[in-house]
Amino acid sequence: MPYILNTPDDVTLMLAAIGAGSLHELYAHLPEKIVLQEKLAIGPGLSEYEVKQKLEALAGQNISFKQCNSFLGAGCYDHYIPAALSTIISRAEFLTAYTPYQAENSQGILQAIYEYQSYMCLLTGMDVSNASLFDGASGLAEAVLMALRITGKRKVVVAGSVHPEYRTTLVTYLSGFDFTIEEVGFTETGLLDLCALQHACDDTTACCVFGSPNFFGIIEPGEAIAGIAQEKKALSVLVTNPLSCVILKSPSKLGVDIVCGDGQVLGGAMNFGGPSFGFLATKREFLRQMPGRIVGKTIDKAGNPAYCLTLQAREQHIRRQHATSNICSNQSLNAIAAALYMAFMGNEGLERVATYSLNLAHYLHERIREVRGVEIVFTAPFFNEFVWKIPAAKKLCACLREHNIIAGFCMEEAYPSLRDCIVSCCTEKKTKKDIDSFIEALEHAM
Repeated sequence: MPYILNTPDDVTLMLAAIGAGSLHELYAHLPEKIVLQEKLAIGPGLSEYEVKQKLEALAGQNISFKQCNSFLGAGCYDHYIPAALSTIISRAEFLTAYTPYQAENSQGILQAIYEYQSYMCLLTGMDVSNASLFDGASGLAEAVLMALRITGKRKVVVAGSVHPEYRTTLVTYLSGFDFTIEEVGFTETGLLDLCALQHACDDTTACCVFGSPNFFGIIEPGEAIAGIAQEKKALSVLVTNPLSCVILKSPSKLGVDIVCGDGQVLGGAMNFGGPSFGFLATKREFLRQMPGRIVGKTIDKAGNPAYCLTLQAREQHIRRQHATSNICSNQSLNAIAAALYMAFMGNEGLERVATYSLNLAHYLHERIREVRGVEIVFTAPFFNEFVWKIPAAKKLCACLREHNIIAGFCMEEAYPSLRDCIVSCCTEKKTKKDIDSFIEALEHAM
């Protein structure tokens, strides 16, 4: 045990210093029934090399996306990450999720975050972006709280086609307040039911929340939804995949007030679902109600360009009741990784990623609809994932997994009405050969 510094003599001296005769006396006051009586079956100690071998054997039981043909999306996506990205963010200057409390001493980190904010504004077309949030779900929750503060109203209307985990998180965030949440369903096309939305929105509505692409991959009529919200003097909150903004109409052109979502697609690995980062961007007029940190550009006393944390309406910095949010950290490292990703890819690279993802998903869509017994569930236009139905979907997915093929996400648990439905996704890493191989295995499994 070379790294445990306490020798038996050290232990004896420490026990004597506190007046204890043995280690057992330290917990003698505990009830006998809760004290472990038998020795733990942890085996003998191992050398460093043996520990490494054992851990590698355990890790070898996992299956990575490199070993399988996966069409899993549903909020976490397998995009290519430039090799230089991980090298740069591993530098000691960046390798922290925190902005230092004396932030102005870290001009490099502040500049990197400022550039991230600038990229997100370019991507979404919005005026301002914050320095990131925890993930897409917290991004939505903070966007809704922001809308409630701005309007002073008490009702939130949410599309049922927004990511189910985001909606659950939103309910959790609002559970301690006197706010109401009304959910609006979707039509047989997969689009938000606009008639139901108009009926749900009234003079007490603070905001309308919708996803585009939504959880089914469907592209919503954002301008119409934003218009319905505007009629009732409510704000529109869009949850989006930031890569879709590259080739679809930008959130600002849709007329939405706040845009948020998860930034994992911008240079983030899947990592069993995290960590990622949430983004939030809005119009300039709502700047002072934004949650979290915002990095601003200024000049120092010598007239040189400098960066600082501005509008720090966090509960650590001002009186708690005046804070716009109690978010006390963010995901700066992942946000900086996103800035690097966008810088490496450039406009043309981002457009290629989004276009390839869309085209490959539509190729999969065409191939899968040819399979006997398969039904395409929704007919509206989609981005890079879509929903299809097949008898005994769970059993089929389990069968395909035995052959290292992940068909997608089974919808039944999140949407009981979509029994035997699967949402499948393509990114730029898929090939037509991958898709054809999947279709062949699917037909064989049928």
